[in-house]
Amino acid sequence: MAKSRVLMMSGSNLNELLEKLCESSDELWLSMVVSTDGLVLAHHGNVRDPDRFGAYFAELKVVCEKIIAQFDLEDIEEIYIRSKSGAVTLFPIFDKGYLACLSSASMNAGKVQIHAWQYIRKIHALML
Repeated sequence: MAKSRVLMMSGSNLNELLEKLCESSDELWLSMVVSTDGLVLAHHGNVRDPDRFGAYFAELKVVCEKIIAQFDLEDIEEIYIRSKSGAVTLFPIFDKGYLACLSSASMNAGKVQIHAWQYIRKIHALML
């Protein structure tokens, strides 16, 4: 019982961190913490089906890992995909999962990176 209470507290704290991350820039629309198996642990922002997006992000990570492996490159540090209307960035949270961010197309990868990395260590601490 105490263990589930700690997990609920961590989930609440994760949501608060993700809210602060999105509030750090008007161009950050959504942030989501996803476990290594695609389970959404927390999210902030408007998304119709968070679980579906968590699965999509997990699939994206797997595909990118396969591409990297084909070129004999080392582990993925982050994934950035930009379209005309928005961008998705995936950041690893050490071995615990990853942080997915959806931003405006005008927000460059470096700016997303600066905002996200400020929160990754805090998120990782809550996931321990």
